Amino acid sequence: MSDPMVSAPAVGDPATAAPTPKRMGADVVVGVPLGGRAGAAVHWAAAEARDRGVALRLVHGLVVPRGGYPGRSFVGVDAEQGLFLLARQELREMRLVARDVAPDLPIVEDLVESDPVAVLRAQARVASLLVLGSDGFGRLGELALGRTTRGLAGEVPVPVVLVPHHCDARARERAEGHAPVVVGDDGSEGCREALGFAALRAESRGAPLVVVRAGKDVRLLGEDVPELGSARPADVRVVLAEERADRVLADQARDAELVVIGVGEHGRLRHRRPQTRPGLVRRATCPVAIVPPGTGGGSRAAR
Repeated sequence: MSDPMVSAPAVGDPATAAPTPKRMGADVVVGVPLGGRAGAAVHWAAAEARDRGVALRLVHGLVVPRGGYPGRSFVGVDAEQGLFLLARQELREMRLVARDVAPDLPIVEDLVESDPVAVLRAQARVASLLVLGSDGFGRLGELALGRTTRGLAGEVPVPVVLVPHHCDARARERAEGHAPVVVGDDGSEGCREALGFAALRAESRGAPLVVVRAGKDVRLLGEDVPELGSARPADVRVVLAEERADRVLADQARDAELVVIGVGEHGRLRHRRPQTRPGLVRRATCPVAIVPPGTGGGSRAAR
């Protein structure tokens, strides 16, 4: 069966290679690294795009070494050509993963010769979500993921979703769309968008909303349900715990379909200790959405 929509890989400046809003609409964009490490992220993103009725865009930003360097040519094979071949093969393989999830899903492949963060920033201008995978390569992988996430979360106008490599890809299907949505709330301004995003998602899916407040001063926040904007989830529960936020969020999200956190005014991830986000991604068994300010509750992004 032929694909409903597949583009030829684009090579060039990330800004000019990004699709126009008219063409892309609110596509779900997923970053695809080399090495077969994006399978869980592509599976989740494909299901998300299918449920939203939009296209899935598989994107790889390729950094090609320039000038002379060891190994530039080996037995007649140019390293630059080899990198492009590997990247195209990776995109093809991830398209098969997406096609297994949603056979009729429109899929676009973009191969852009530029820094991956710059490429994904350009794509985010016309996307509804950016999806990344955690590669499961331990601390080294976390450092690479952290660099990419810092370059995107709070710097792009759409939520960034991190999908752990150990994520149960079929949990959402088994829950028939009713698995809980978990959101962190530390009482700050940066959490308002996350609360609105999570509440809209829970309402649209008929799923419970679990609001987590954690840390030493959690009792100051109380047990009242926070302001959720226009969303009215059928079931809202507030959890208080004096433990570290990443541990509490991961524990509450064990059977969830998504855990949501916010971004501070200056782009810092809100949960106050720097280790919260990598700790959460390492422990979570479901995707983690980082919601930026200024999305108005993210009605388009949260659905």
